[in-house]
Amino acid sequence: MILAATAVCYAIATFFRLREKVAGGPMKNHSRVSLLIGIGFNLILLYLSTHSARTSAEFGLGSLFVVGALSMALAAIFIELMLQENYFSIFALPISLTLLLMSSLAAGQISGTHFAKPWFIAHLITSITGECFFVIAAVSAITYLFVVRKLKSKNRLKALYLFPPLARLDIITFQAITSGTISFFIGLSIGFYGNLEYFAKFTPALKHYFSLAVFLYYCTIVLLRRKARFAGPRLANAALIGFALSLALIFIPSNEMHWLSEATK
Repeated sequence: MILAATAVCYAIATFFRLREKVAGGPMKNHSRVSLLIGIGFNLILLYLSTHSARTSAEFGLGSLFVVGALSMALAAIFIELMLQENYFSIFALPISLTLLLMSSLAAGQISGTHFAKPWFIAHLITSITGECFFVIAAVSAITYLFVVRKLKSKNRLKALYLFPPLARLDIITFQAITSGTISFFIGLSIGFYGNLEYFAKFTPALKHYFSLAVFLYYCTIVLLRRKARFAGPRLANAALIGFALSLALIFIPSNEMHWLSEATK
């Protein structure tokens, strides 16, 4: 029931944003209230889905998709509130809807008493939120390159007015990268702390090293932007490369071994 309520709120929020873009009339209160209510339901859903981990030390794989749906919605509302741009929510919220559906279909559990620790959920939310910001940066980058290509061609789309201006897209791409880098770093730090605190012998795995490499890559983009005005198509292409790297984290084998070591304290 709560999952359905969350999905309905996200769907309504998406509808109002689409209507606002097509009709050109502001409906911020309608869309924002529905999104905030959806996030509230999503938080309740996360609490319920992870409750078993606090009692049985088993973490359901479906909970990962619930975290993903929440993280994507949080990234979307952050962009709306901080940058006053809801264009990207039209893409982000359907992703949240898809992840909610996948959470209801995912089966299986992984065991470990560390799943009952607060740091574990904090690690998941912050690190996945960072990756969600990277998704938004990639959407902004694709939009930027698409608009540039259409503006250079003689056959311009009449619907180009639906997209944010190029200068704004460039700023949003960088802001999403910066926000994602900060959130991703917090997630890595919490995970590193949790592993050192909980496990007697912590041995970094391939996924840990690759996560660090992704973080350093995005740090390089931020530094280049500050020092050399790294902007335009160069920034857009760099954002797409970074997104591909962050996406690879999903496919690097780890399962429960991502959080396990040889012995616990």
